[in-house]
Amino acid sequence: MTFRPVLFATISLTLLITPAANGGLFAGLQGGTPPTYFSELDSFPDVTWTQYYSFDVLGAAATPEDTLYLCNSEFNTDLYKATLYMSPVFIAEISESMQSLAFGRDTLWGFSNFASEKGIYSINTQTGQATLEIDTYTGTGFRFFALGYNSVDDMLYGYTEYGTSGLYSIDIDTGDMVQIAGTIPAPNGQGRGLAVGNNTVYLTATRGDDGIPYYAYDLSQGTNGVWAEFTNPYPAYHSTGGAAWLSDAAGIDDDNGASADENLLYLSISPNPVIGSASFNFQLPVAGSTDLTIYDTSGRIQSTVMNGVFETGSSEVLWNSDLSSGIYIAVLRSGALTTSQVFVLMK
Repeated sequence: MTFRPVLFATISLTLLITPAANGGLFAGLQGGTPPTYFSELDSFPDVTWTQYYSFDVLGAAATPEDTLYLCNSEFNTDLYKATLYMSPVFIAEISESMQSLAFGRDTLWGFSNFASEKGIYSINTQTGQATLEIDTYTGTGFRFFALGYNSVDDMLYGYTEYGTSGLYSIDIDTGDMVQIAGTIPAPNGQGRGLAVGNNTVYLTATRGDDGIPYYAYDLSQGTNGVWAEFTNPYPAYHSTGGAAWLSDAAGIDDDNGASADENLLYLSISPNPVIGSASFNFQLPVAGSTDLTIYDTSGRIQSTVMNGVFETGSSEVLWNSDLSSGIYIAVLRSGALTTSQVFVLMK
């Protein structure tokens, strides 16, 4: 039985890509539960990436408050809610399969390639009900496996390998689709993950396992501009995945990934569901005595994972469970601060 807790290369032309002033790029891939990554895109195009929890990511989108919505299956698509620090928690099964996600106008959008009508759907994040809003396929053959939203011009942007391939703007109100740029200069020209930030489109999941880079397109170029390549953190993966732009990323500290807010404590669990063993990753705003305890849903203590003094920043503790299958709560305490995460244990 499956338990589901319902909770909430540098180009030779001169091309300016503005590094993230207050934010950055989240990227993930599907298959084999690879790690997720985040970058503030400093020193573009030779950007550095920080690794976060491992999770299969097929589609990704972020709200202006940096809540992440993630999906990880092409059929019977499950929708998850997460942050950069908090590992994903299942919230709903989407009524249509989704291959990409975007968030804008207080709405979660998704492209479905396997619904009876291929196109862009609005998704109710409480129930998972998906409603067709834009038929992108009829008459065009467009399949937007990579989708994102740009708050600057209130447009969706999609990259298609089908029909006339390339980058398109998509008017949410009229459904008009206008080609902005052609195919990326990669061997197979395929892209499966997209996010928009600082009026720039970032195409992350560039298909292939042969070191193909990521690509960015500065929308201020207008149409028929130039794609700029930048560092791909997954050089050895066959790339189907998702991306999201985090506008502030909860105040990430450049040195250790911890929050700059000294009143916040973070905890993530990987994998979730847990199958026998798990990795607990946590961030401390200040050094101090810290304990991590496992409770059942009745509030009874089931296991003490660790109890000791930890330094400021990121730490990881591995846990091998001897508990029975079920739903549990991990509670992290450090000084006067407390945070918790629900997780599923499967044997």
